[in-house]
Amino acid sequence: MAEHTKFQIGILGAGPGGYVAAIRAAQLGASVALVEQDALGGTCLNRGCIPSKALISTAELLDEIRHANQYGIEVGRPTLNLGQAMARKDKIVNQLVKGVGFLMKKGHVAVFSGRGRLLAPHRLGVALQDGQRELECETIILATGSEPLVIPIPGHDLPGVITSDQAVHLTELPASMAVIGGGPIGVELAYVYSRFGSRVTLIEMLDHLVPAEDDDISDTLERSLKKGGIKVRTGAKVQAIEQAQTGLVVKYAAPDGQGQVEAERVLMAVGRRACTKNLGLEEVGVELDRSNVKVDDHRRTSIESIFAIGDCTRGAGLAHTASHEGMAAVETALGHEGHVNYDAIPACTFTVPEIGSVGLTERACQERGVKYTVGRFDFRASGKALAMNAREGFAKVIAEQSTGKVLGAHIIGPGATDLVAEMALAIQLGATAEQIAETVHAHPTLPEVLHEAALDSIHRALHK
Repeated sequence: MAEHTKFQIGILGAGPGGYVAAIRAAQLGASVALVEQDALGGTCLNRGCIPSKALISTAELLDEIRHANQYGIEVGRPTLNLGQAMARKDKIVNQLVKGVGFLMKKGHVAVFSGRGRLLAPHRLGVALQDGQRELECETIILATGSEPLVIPIPGHDLPGVITSDQAVHLTELPASMAVIGGGPIGVELAYVYSRFGSRVTLIEMLDHLVPAEDDDISDTLERSLKKGGIKVRTGAKVQAIEQAQTGLVVKYAAPDGQGQVEAERVLMAVGRRACTKNLGLEEVGVELDRSNVKVDDHRRTSIESIFAIGDCTRGAGLAHTASHEGMAAVETALGHEGHVNYDAIPACTFTVPEIGSVGLTERACQERGVKYTVGRFDFRASGKALAMNAREGFAKVIAEQSTGKVLGAHIIGPGATDLVAEMALAIQLGATAEQIAETVHAHPTLPEVLHEAALDSIHRALHK
């Protein structure tokens, strides 16, 4: 017999969308149930954002040590201890997972560790180790996240074909790796394993890597990855993966003919899909768009008492977006005005050089018929960047021609993932390029490239 418990807010999924929604609901005085079948923190903390960034930090440090002589420091060639690098990553992950658990206790959130399922518009069922539990909830928030997408080509299930879930937990360094997919996940892990010592080939079906980014960003990243030793093949559609004596062979078709890549491991990094199967959604009447939960502007589904946030809906698939959607959904459900400004959501790619972008690209402005101005400043003209030996890349500011209002910013270079926050704030507040230009930026610092790009967009460049 299932035990019944009543809550104001029931949340299915404890990733960065779900657990942040739980915290916000608790802040607003609601009783909260959080259901998670895996570790707290979801994909982001356990298999995605955090473990990959820990490994990227190791790769960056290896790179810096290899070039230490350029700073006047003579050291021997560094050697990677993959086991220690993975142990460090695990320690960071465990610390953050425990931190989420502490926050749940602090907020008096009831955490149920088990498989959750919708039973009715106001009822969740949870399969716990000691039996079934039914939770009566005034509002239910779906925050079930996503999982790696595997394209069903011949050979996709061969031993040695992995996804990002496995790539952040490898115990042996492959001599070679073929990465299928040139989006943020693919290029980040290609960078990591290339710097760790694997021979890496990156295969992307479209004409550009990170195709959602500004075209100039994509071109700069591709040149950088190639210079770092990664083989890049764009415009290549993978047709099959085959077993060979020495490992695996990835066969692809390109405009210039057929090609193939031999590799010990093949990383499938072609995107992610919503985790919405076997959750009782269809039975309860929650409308789907393919595998994605359909929501309105307030994150409400086709059932008034059920909301959905993050990767289980159609969106950019960013952890910070899920967090803000979680807060907005809770606020709406509890009678407040929840809102997310989708024009001001930054996206970050943690390669070297880093990428940080927010708002419209030039391509998007052209497609929408928006008249705009562009300002650009290269890091090679930045004193701080030169001192850091990080001259590669640029910052671009896009502003509306008639008003000067900032529409977008695109940065590739040192600290780009931090620098983009200033531009996200500018868009959030409706700031103009002139207002950024009039804001004093300390010297010598990396944010000066944004100041100079803003100046350039209003034809007042100082150092260009």
